[in-house]
Amino acid sequence: MKNNRPMTPMCRRRALKNLAASAGIGAAALAAPTLARQFPPDLSRGYAVTCGEVHEITTPGKLIGPDGNAACAWMRQPLLDLNFEDARFYPLPQFQRLRMKKWDMYYLITPTHYLQFLVAWIGYAAFSDLNIYDRAARAWQSTFRLRPPRPEIPMMRNPTGGLTKFSARDYHVSFEVNACRRTLRVEAPKFPGGGLRADLELTHPEGADSICGVHQAGTGRVHFGQKITSMAAAGRWRQGDRTIDIDPENCFGLLDFGRGHYPLKKFWYWATASGRAEDGAVVGWNLGHGNDPQETTESAVFYNQVLHKPGSVKVELDFNDFYRPWRVRTDDGKADLTFTPQNVRFNDLNFGYLYSTGRTALGRFNGQLTLNSGRTVGVKDLFGLFEVVDQRW
Repeated sequence: MKNNRPMTPMCRRRALKNLAASAGIGAAALAAPTLARQFPPDLSRGYAVTCGEVHEITTPGKLIGPDGNAACAWMRQPLLDLNFEDARFYPLPQFQRLRMKKWDMYYLITPTHYLQFLVAWIGYAAFSDLNIYDRAARAWQSTFRLRPPRPEIPMMRNPTGGLTKFSARDYHVSFEVNACRRTLRVEAPKFPGGGLRADLELTHPEGADSICGVHQAGTGRVHFGQKITSMAAAGRWRQGDRTIDIDPENCFGLLDFGRGHYPLKKFWYWATASGRAEDGAVVGWNLGHGNDPQETTESAVFYNQVLHKPGSVKVELDFNDFYRPWRVRTDDGKADLTFTPQNVRFNDLNFGYLYSTGRTALGRFNGQLTLNSGRTVGVKDLFGLFEVVDQRW
């Protein structure tokens, strides 16, 4: 019999949290039921791909042109103004707003921990997610806060400067970008383990490379992403009565910045890490692909913060056992890495028409990178993230 009773506030919060997780942002760990759909999916069935040849942008401009579209491209720095107010793929702007996603996700890799701080707005909700992974204990601690979409939370328009901020009762997170410095502040007294307080600074030197991508899936449906790896991290964070100082010699920050109108069905592989190569240089990478296995838009290898652009990415893993080694390599040999998972988080949400299926693993990368010069650089036991996600949102 149909239940017509209104949802309680707690039920509404739980439903919105699940929908937020279905958007593919954050790291909510959920029990893994038997999958009812093919995973990985057949990307030839309903996964929008409209980017053909992708070029490099080297001059400033606007993301969206006068006709409401954008040219698929990549950049070493974020040169474009993110003028999403000029998008017009729906007749009514208020419906376009519901398709908008915005997020700032920071990662911090230390010798003992892996931290993730997220602030996001996805049209029908604003939320923030804090996660700490203890590498020795192989255990996560997490907290999540949710707010209605209105009033809209402050989120920087462009990744080059500004403030992103999320506040709720007993919970405050802010990310501020000023030139080459990124300041992350967290106050979450109810975080597991006695509360969490963090005051961190990430440095990305002026002129250093990142990888930025412009994507279009369908007429006028444009999204933008920037990934920065290998940022020197400094500061400290405190959990309960334990304070951990961050040493920029062996602690590195990463940024995943996203804005735009994303396709309804989205798939991706994503491998990323930062640390020191066997020769002592700082290295990092952002490797993977989305709906098009041939796309290279946001794939990059970094050596001392200089980008070496790879070809298309191939991923090999056992979908029956995610704790077996994964492999990521590029068709031009710029990267050939084996990933040994230490911890895998399962995300299986099914709302019928909407769903999200994901496996997010933390572990160690081993292998080699090849620079533009042809020189080979060895990678040994670099800690990082590797994930595969399929969603309809």
